[in-house]
Amino acid sequence: MSAQIIYMTNGHGVDPAILKGLVEAGCEVRDTHSVAETFSSLRNTTTHAGSPNCMLVAEVQAGAIPLLTLLHETGVILPPTLLFDQDGNNLQPAIKALQLGVKDYVLASEPALQRELRARVLAERMATAQRQNAKQADAPYEPPFAPIPTTISTAPANEKPNTDVEFQWDLESHVIYIQNTYVRLSPVEGRIFDLLLTRHNRAVSAQELLEVGLKKTDGDLEEGIKLLRPHIMRLRNKLERHSRLAHRVVNVRGNGYMFV
Repeated sequence: MSAQIIYMTNGHGVDPAILKGLVEAGCEVRDTHSVAETFSSLRNTTTHAGSPNCMLVAEVQAGAIPLLTLLHETGVILPPTLLFDQDGNNLQPAIKALQLGVKDYVLASEPALQRELRARVLAERMATAQRQNAKQADAPYEPPFAPIPTTISTAPANEKPNTDVEFQWDLESHVIYIQNTYVRLSPVEGRIFDLLLTRHNRAVSAQELLEVGLKKTDGDLEEGIKLLRPHIMRLRNKLERHSRLAHRVVNVRGNGYMFV
């Protein structure tokens, strides 16, 4: 059975790049056009465990934040969710989405290939988790890959590594391993994190983060920074959940960001 996708759109049609990623992941996409219709669809796909058996794609301009708020207030477990922002000129929806548990937030200004890959990766993760749960309901979820991570220590070279700050970073899969858990980053977040980690304790300019992380080599820097900030915000939010990574990405006023 194909993985189910509920796509809440503002009535102007689904994003072609996101749709392509979902279809290539083998998903069946159903579009909805209001908060009420989407909420009802999510409730109708709820499993016996109380979690929607589907993935949600919701456009900010179609009412994604009110929908997420309604789900939170009514106790409906949030399914894997990708928020799509057509405008991207307001940080408030991104901040609110993070507070409500959404980890994947994509802008219309991002390259089509990037939007496609973000949607496909999330859909494939969801489909893999569903297959594993069907085989063994009580088995813990494991990532659908077996990378060989590189151990990273943030201790100075002339000092004994401090095990309190050690973690493993797998650039290829964009995964940070911390003891018995892990943090999965999006491709953009992974490139940003890798650059900051490579320059540990040294500031990385916003211009360089744009070029490496978002692959934007032209355009107005001020506009580019507006696109960069939501990615930094999402990266920080993921790292803040783990004491060994919390508060490590800091803003260096006038000089960009730094991993400390």
